[in-house]
Amino acid sequence: MGKKKLLCAFASLFLIIGCGGGGGGLKGLLPSTAEVQGIKKEGRAQLYEGKKLFDYMDGGAELFYEYGFERACVQRYKVAEGEVTVEIYQMDLPTDAYGIYTFDTQGEHPQVGQEATYEKGLLTFWKGRYFVRVFAQNEGLKESILALGRVISQKITEKGNRPEILEFLPPVQMRIRDTLLYLRGMIALNNAYFLSHQNVLSLGEGVEGITFKYLQENQPLRVVMVRYPGSPRAEKAFQSFCASGVIKEGILKDEGFLGKSRRGYGGVKLVEDLLILVLDGKNLRTVKRALRTLPYKHKGDK
Repeated sequence: MGKKKLLCAFASLFLIIGCGGGGGGLKGLLPSTAEVQGIKKEGRAQLYEGKKLFDYMDGGAELFYEYGFERACVQRYKVAEGEVTVEIYQMDLPTDAYGIYTFDTQGEHPQVGQEATYEKGLLTFWKGRYFVRVFAQNEGLKESILALGRVISQKITEKGNRPEILEFLPPVQMRIRDTLLYLRGMIALNNAYFLSHQNVLSLGEGVEGITFKYLQENQPLRVVMVRYPGSPRAEKAFQSFCASGVIKEGILKDEGFLGKSRRGYGGVKLVEDLLILVLDGKNLRTVKRALRTLPYKHKGDK
């Protein structure tokens, strides 16, 4: 299932539970009729807490749980030209909110929240530990969608830091635009780039990663970086990956473990607690060069 389909596959039924109790804080983030001109709330706000998210999403809840989902509040609004839906998700940490946001960032980037994307009637943004979606089937409702998003952003007073692993990224001009994904598990990774049905990178508690497309010699390479809680666990993960068969006919060289991959050539290396995987090279030379340049910033660099 594609990224947008996974995020947009919602069920039509709601739990008949208002955003009170534990979700009272989320209800307070919803725009009122007085704050956005020309809107009217349609029904009561709905709260989805813990495993109840499955009652709202059809096939997409697992991704949110992987990113530390805690609760969500959903409110529909009526406007003259149709209907707009607001979804506010409270995640465990700001890095989780950032991660679920990076799941799809293709589009224009308005000044809403800490980072935002708008594309074809869908606005997504993150701020603090909140991830927000505002959307309508009528793409002509863009101004109403953005206005609702700005009000929610203003109501969220906290801000969060982006994950530290982003420090190891190469410069923007060396990456393909809007391909960066911050991940915490296999669901996000395999929807961005299918690697294996098995957990070949030993993703799990305390592990974080990023994936993006990296330009080397005008070739788009797939890069996955995974950071483990300590070098011993990273070494174990590296050895396990080398034995997984993702890289076939692999040979351990100075640049790393190199060989053939499903779409060309690939290689993997370990730098302290950071595993770096490069795939889809047209030749081994390009893969070697990419591995030599990554991570772009090493620990201790200024």
